[in-house]
Amino acid sequence: MKYIKVAAVTAAIALAATACGGDGKDGDAGDGKDPAQLKVWMMGDGTPEQTKILDGVEAEFKKKHPNTDVQVKYVPWPQVATTFQKAAAGGEGPDVTELGNTDVQSHIEQGSLADITDEFKGWADGKTLNKTALGNDTADGKTYAVPWYGGVRGVWYRTDWFQELGIQPPKTWADLSAAAKKVQDSKKVPGIGIPSDQTNALLSFVWGNGGEVASDDGNGGFKGQLDQPAAVEAVKYYAGLVTTEKVAPEKYVGKNELEGPQRDFALGKLGMYIDGSWALKEMKKVSEKNADKWAVFPIPAKTGGNAPVMAGGSDLAVWKDSKAKGAAFDYITLLNDAKNAKIWADYSGFSSMRSDVKFSDPKLEVFTAIAGNTKFPPISAGWGEFEQAKKVLPNAVKAIMQGKSAEEEMKKANEQANTLLNP
Repeated sequence: MKYIKVAAVTAAIALAATACGGDGKDGDAGDGKDPAQLKVWMMGDGTPEQTKILDGVEAEFKKKHPNTDVQVKYVPWPQVATTFQKAAAGGEGPDVTELGNTDVQSHIEQGSLADITDEFKGWADGKTLNKTALGNDTADGKTYAVPWYGGVRGVWYRTDWFQELGIQPPKTWADLSAAAKKVQDSKKVPGIGIPSDQTNALLSFVWGNGGEVASDDGNGGFKGQLDQPAAVEAVKYYAGLVTTEKVAPEKYVGKNELEGPQRDFALGKLGMYIDGSWALKEMKKVSEKNADKWAVFPIPAKTGGNAPVMAGGSDLAVWKDSKAKGAAFDYITLLNDAKNAKIWADYSGFSSMRSDVKFSDPKLEVFTAIAGNTKFPPISAGWGEFEQAKKVLPNAVKAIMQGKSAEEEMKKANEQANTLLNP
């Protein structure tokens, strides 16, 4: 297997032009023969552990496709958007690609992905995939990708502090505020970290209060719901942990969970914070001293129960120009079979989107339960723009935390939702 990290867009395009399964030089599988090369794009920088896992997948793949070499290229996240745009414009995409799940609908609309409906119907393991996540990979009744892994968030806390102070894992918003205050008063550290740049967590509070970002307008589009009382109240509560309850510090305003809360919690300088299963590995790098005391409870809904969570993560797709569609789908089914999905979950710390795969580490098993109540934001090609490029909710919450009117900021956010979610 060859591994290539994209160092520059021009280099990536030149490489794509010479290596893509669609160029006809590496073996044209359109005639039913296996290609000489199957090009796979993976997101991120890649690690030795990741490479080892993918080597194992290739070894299995070659049992069925002995004449096909797998070439994996790692595309660093900052270069993903540009690299895909160039590939879509130039017909120089891979055969198989990992995609951020919030970008799938945009790629479908742009016509970048192959219709794999027939192949998917013939894959028995498809029935194990998370139905909500799978719905995000379809359009007009056709399947264009399959869910691979996802990250759901919960509230990390200290079991020793909760036990000492007689605190039970919060079940409601009131419980959460009270727990944060008790920890703060007793341990002299902020009770909870509430950064403003945390769309996924914000959605759980909106959904946990019966609110929505947008609803179906009945004409194939979306009507924003962020100016409705349920959403406004949820954002007021979230921001209020900083501004009125004062159990969360102001230093995370404008930040996300990686810009302070994760490190502070690992160092014992923060009572609670919201993050995913993957955080465990990262926090241990900061300080393992109290790792055995770290645990997680689900983000509570306002009046009780677990709030729905968004499963941000990655999916797997066949690029539209691939001339090795059958081999490409075979690779996807191997990478996402039960054995390899479990290996990947344990390595990455992200939950498999298969119902029959769980983490080996019992500390992370709570995330499997949390992932049972996932929900997707509006399945719109404009969601990526709403969530990432414009940061609509983070900007609104930041302004509210800085003293602006929640009603006015959510009204503005709703106007953006109406525009961006109906591209």
